[in-house]
Amino acid sequence: MDALGAYVDGLVDAYRRRDGIAGVSVAVVDRNGVRLLRGYGLAGLDPARPVDPDTTLFRLGSISKTFTYIAAMQLVEQGRLDLDAEANRYLPPELQLPDDGYAPVRVRHLMEHTAGFEDSAFGHLFAFAPDQVLPVREYLRTWRPHRVRAPEQYAVYSNYSVALLGELVANVAGQTFERQIERAILEPLGMHHATFREPLPAADPRAAPDALVPLWTSGFERADGGYTAKPFEYISHGGGAGAGSASAADMARYMRMLIGGGTLDGATILAPATFQTMSQVDFRNAEGVGGIAHGFFRRPYGRYDSLEHDGATLFAFASMVVLPDAGVGVFVAVNTDTGRRLVRELPPQILARLVEDAAAPPAPLPPPGFAAQAERYAGHYIDERRAHTTLEKLLSTNADEVRVTDEGYLVVGSGERARRYVADGEDVFRSVEDGQRIAFLRDAEGRVTGYANGYGHTVSQRVGPFATPDALAMAAAVVALLSLGVLLASWRRVGRPQRSLARSGRGSAVLVNLAALAWLAFFAVAVAALVSLQALGEQAIRAYPTTPVRIAVVLAYVAALLSVLAALGLPIALRARTWSLGRKLRHLLVVVAMVALVLLLVHWNVLLAPLALA
Repeated sequence: MDALGAYVDGLVDAYRRRDGIAGVSVAVVDRNGVRLLRGYGLAGLDPARPVDPDTTLFRLGSISKTFTYIAAMQLVEQGRLDLDAEANRYLPPELQLPDDGYAPVRVRHLMEHTAGFEDSAFGHLFAFAPDQVLPVREYLRTWRPHRVRAPEQYAVYSNYSVALLGELVANVAGQTFERQIERAILEPLGMHHATFREPLPAADPRAAPDALVPLWTSGFERADGGYTAKPFEYISHGGGAGAGSASAADMARYMRMLIGGGTLDGATILAPATFQTMSQVDFRNAEGVGGIAHGFFRRPYGRYDSLEHDGATLFAFASMVVLPDAGVGVFVAVNTDTGRRLVRELPPQILARLVEDAAAPPAPLPPPGFAAQAERYAGHYIDERRAHTTLEKLLSTNADEVRVTDEGYLVVGSGERARRYVADGEDVFRSVEDGQRIAFLRDAEGRVTGYANGYGHTVSQRVGPFATPDALAMAAAVVALLSLGVLLASWRRVGRPQRSLARSGRGSAVLVNLAALAWLAFFAVAVAALVSLQALGEQAIRAYPTTPVRIAVVLAYVAALLSVLAALGLPIALRARTWSLGRKLRHLLVVVAMVALVLLLVHWNVLLAPLALA
């Protein structure tokens, strides 16, 4: 105990000093009980309140989903829920999914993240005041994302899927989701400092009891060498996906139940057979990467496979990793926006110290001459976990470049996000840093079409260099420079004699000048819109789409219309007798660049798409 405590204390202290983290809570358990329970730093300011691992409530984020999965499996065990049945069979009429041309969504698809929903966060994911929190059914009906792929094509993480599953569970159980979780999981396990309720007005059925309200840690933003307490992040409108909060001590009990195969201290949460079924991987994006076991993620840690889940809000991060076969589990939570790295890296380090063979072996060297072969994987890739049908697509797309080093390593991403991988099987690559794998996907002709990430919750599709956000930024910069050039050239021609519009091409020139003005206005307002969203901080999620965003989109339509009209007038301009060949070529270049930008804006949903889901 002392050696483990000293080790964890040293690790956490190093992370807190380097990253500036206000508060941390850690629990380590094994088959015999709690091995370590620690609280570090501050849970609140003014007055200062230390973290107490027994009572301080940390936000669980998406670890909450694991409770929803277990609640669903309890109903399966009772014969009240069929995972292979259509979800609509168990949903109230106002939440039933429409026929959208894809195969029906089944209950298991909601657990596996394979229903095919696009992702969305702006405008709705978090609320920052009690009066912003919608009733669950109103939220799920109003902010329903579109399905953009067939079920079971890929697992792509979906908060909406699990929020909908939570309401499905509540509907089948005949009571609120919060009460069902309490009755079926929290109370039997003695988790008295865990809840899916939030500090809402007493009249709200999701309101937390008064005794719990003072126990929540604040969420902090690290700034200017100190911490700023941020508003509570409400998620009750999608409670099954992320509203959970718990102390480290209560999460220790939860992990011990998972190690115990569904039981703890005489309380049976899931029968052994049901727990065994739940623990089996039922979907995997590709061989060699992590799989999904009825919602839990299973990844290799040396020779052991985990049951795990991460969680995050804007100002809180948490991770729970259980190795059932080794009989150990680690939970860690932080309350500061700089804590993501600690949460990601601490559990593997603790597990590697506790359990022999729980660490990944050293990565091999690249095979001789592999650099030339690896070029088949080089290119641009875009994460499928994003919006597809709204302007949010431009704000939520994560793009990575895969490139090959001279030694034969693959490098995925850039800057601090760059990770180096080495070949570890056919189309499978292992991270040099932590041993986790990615697997490249191929089509029927054997062409590389994307890759499955190591966690198992998304894939990235291969795209051409012109289908990336960088290409859009480059095109915008080119059009901005050309527009300035157009206006400068027109200013220099002021006062020169002009012939008829039809013969001189003056009409087309006027359209290009107007388009240039519109494009420059669009760029200026678009930059201002992005800056204002950044300045809003966490409120940007709720405030979107802001007035500057709306004005920028209007200007984009004006610039696009003028550019199309200028393109229609190209034949007249190119026949103008008074124009030199050089001027005609410059005019052609400007119009083509503007039209190309219009097409890119259509691709990125700035044009011909709604701003948001609702």
